[in-house]
Amino acid sequence: MKIKLNNQFITDSTNEYKEGDLFLLTTQNQKYYTNQKSILPKELLENIKTKFIGITGTNGKTTTAFLIGYILDKLGFKVGVQGTEGFYINGKKVEQKTLTTPPIINTIDRVYKYDLDFLVMEVSSHAIIQNRIDGIKFDLKIFTNITQDHLDYHKSFDEYKKAKELFFKDDSLKIINKKYNLNINLKNSCFYPLNKRFETKLKGDFNQENFQAAILGVSKLLNRNIDEIAKIAKDFSGVAGRMEEVANKVIIDFAHTPDGMQKVLSSIKGDKIVVFGAGGNRDKTKRKLMGEVADKYAKYIILTNDNPRCEDEIEIIKGIKEGIKQTPYEVILDRKEAIKRALKLQKDEYVLLLGKGDEEYIELCDKKIPFSDKNTVNEINSY
Repeated sequence: MKIKLNNQFITDSTNEYKEGDLFLLTTQNQKYYTNQKSILPKELLENIKTKFIGITGTNGKTTTAFLIGYILDKLGFKVGVQGTEGFYINGKKVEQKTLTTPPIINTIDRVYKYDLDFLVMEVSSHAIIQNRIDGIKFDLKIFTNITQDHLDYHKSFDEYKKAKELFFKDDSLKIINKKYNLNINLKNSCFYPLNKRFETKLKGDFNQENFQAAILGVSKLLNRNIDEIAKIAKDFSGVAGRMEEVANKVIIDFAHTPDGMQKVLSSIKGDKIVVFGAGGNRDKTKRKLMGEVADKYAKYIILTNDNPRCEDEIEIIKGIKEGIKQTPYEVILDRKEAIKRALKLQKDEYVLLLGKGDEEYIELCDKKIPFSDKNTVNEINSY
């Protein structure tokens, strides 16, 4: 990628480098570096006004990030939020999503281009290991939770946990979920959940935790009263595709891990028809566990495609079925037909469509097919 800052072209690719450019030297590209005129990310970031807020955890990053963005917007700041949903400024989407945590050159480009007071970042475990946050001095770091995910990349839960812990080895202000035992630098750490509940439009106990992480973080960072911040935050209604009710008792959510599913399903009181699958070419060991969670909470299960990628759809479903012991289920690989079936079965039950959130595609091996759970529900209900 090549960007222009202060009339100077900067690139992180030797293939794009031309004489007169600056080569952004990172741990990812240093093995390709020869004698190009270079600059380090921290040199470009050390004198800017933007304050960085980083959020990591298996679940809750997106909701917590957007809530912090909402609060800071209400307080009059220019705030960017980047992560799973793309890149937003004061609630308006200005760039489509790439990676949850993009390469550092993208982040640098955004803070310069948009002259931000704050940049709220979702920080993935991949980005931590791959040093995609090179040179960023975070003013606030938040840990939401940790459960099994991404073992296709990290190989073991212990390695995955170590990746998350690496983010909290410095002396920055930290907001830490006290339910988890972490090997981190505890200096400047504050802990939640707090011994009180706050008013919020967000559904579920897990969202009460996300809410507390956000308001505690902002109150500590800005040295403001937490109740004052909570009052500002209480009208935040959530992120599209996260516990979003798209029709009467029809809820879509991005939950794609056993813990994420457990949090969503346990927060809904009443009978539930659950529609879900699992991503292909990802951690296979979590599939049985996802089946077990659905088996525990659902009245009826419909197994379908998520993002099969290059993996056989039937093999993915087979892994999930291993965890289902007592709840009746059926398999409908076509996700639209699976949703149609769930809505046809629905009487007084909730219908939970899990795994996709507000994604607008199904990812196959060589292409992405346009698809939206929300639009599909609206289309079916309009017949």
